[in-house]
Amino acid sequence: MTRYDGSTLRLWKTLICFLRVLMTQVLYLAPLFWFMELSQNIAWHWMNDDWGWHYPTSPYHWFSFASMILWAGCVGLLWTLHYFFFYPRKVKVWTRVAIGTVVCWLGEWFGGYLAANVFDYPLQVWPGSPLIYVHYAALFFWVSNVIVYHLVTVNVVDLTPTYDAPPEPGAARAQVVA
Repeated sequence: MTRYDGSTLRLWKTLICFLRVLMTQVLYLAPLFWFMELSQNIAWHWMNDDWGWHYPTSPYHWFSFASMILWAGCVGLLWTLHYFFFYPRKVKVWTRVAIGTVVCWLGEWFGGYLAANVFDYPLQVWPGSPLIYVHYAALFFWVSNVIVYHLVTVNVVDLTPTYDAPPEPGAARAQVVA
């Protein structure tokens, strides 16, 4: 007879919960962030008479559908931070925003560098930026993206690690009695 250790079962339940919520978030939030990126680039164009970032391989040059992969990675990164770091440690909201902003900004640079130098398919290029794949001005956009992520996932739909927790025994009894 096979006997499973409780910690192994708990690990699988945690992993399944994490992956299920991750896939849901990627499905809904990556396109939302892509549209936000599009509107941010349009706003940059209105303010500066030039696009903030270009997509050299895109026929449109000011937006690309291929950037959706970076947004899926961003959602995965933010969910991982929330699930394994922010929520268990009860990190305050503004600290979450600050950490998430810096991590995603660095992730944008890393994703752009990886796409251009490893896969030879440059996604985004910021003209005039010393960092090429991201600009310091993007920190403002990342603050807004992380705030939107927090509002949508924590305040609108509660996607916390207790998402799949069974109801309290007393709560079930109270519902039956009422």
